[in-house]
Amino acid sequence: MTTPFNLHSEPDWHSAATQLVHGLVELPQAEARIQLLETVCEQLGNQLYPAFLQILQAINEFADLESKQIIASTLVSCLRSGRLPSGKLSAWGSSTLTGDSSFGQTRILGPIEYVCAWYSQGNASSPLTLQQFTSILTHLMELVATDDQAKQLYARKLISDADDPMSGTLSNQTRTALRDFTDLWVHSDSNNDAIDAFLTALQSDGLLQQLSQDTNNPFL
Repeated sequence: MTTPFNLHSEPDWHSAATQLVHGLVELPQAEARIQLLETVCEQLGNQLYPAFLQILQAINEFADLESKQIIASTLVSCLRSGRLPSGKLSAWGSSTLTGDSSFGQTRILGPIEYVCAWYSQGNASSPLTLQQFTSILTHLMELVATDDQAKQLYARKLISDADDPMSGTLSNQTRTALRDFTDLWVHSDSNNDAIDAFLTALQSDGLLQQLSQDTNNPFL
């Protein structure tokens, strides 16, 4: 049984990132590395999954290229096996960070799509600001892109998520934005362009929804 993890009031993300990288280096087998990431996420629990994202951000900020590539190559193994380290976020229409699993409203998302849904769907108890969203997403994109195969596989997963309207994981608005984001991430050298595409899609869909619901709008 995994012991629950209690987050320190002032977490040392740098040390946590260093320990995770060292742990992966000591495990030459892909399966063992996958299990390590799974264990970290399991120990953190759903409420503290964002702490795992903070660790990944710290790795991208402070680690050398070789260390970043170790993380990215491990993500390749995770993606191939369908075991991407994930957290639970409430499905669209739910009102809490972890949703209500008894009614099937809790959904599991990997790092990038978790951040995108957290920001766009506005159903988390602690919403992300635009600055926080842009910062963490940029770091995750940079980290994944240190391995070309990781980026390609992750992009395929994101498109698959965006094309799946039946899972209840993502709202139509988020899926549209995620599709535009992924297209720019794959075809543009600018992460900012990809993030801007995501935000623009959210704004466009939001405006259309507002107009369609306004029965007094003279243009309808």
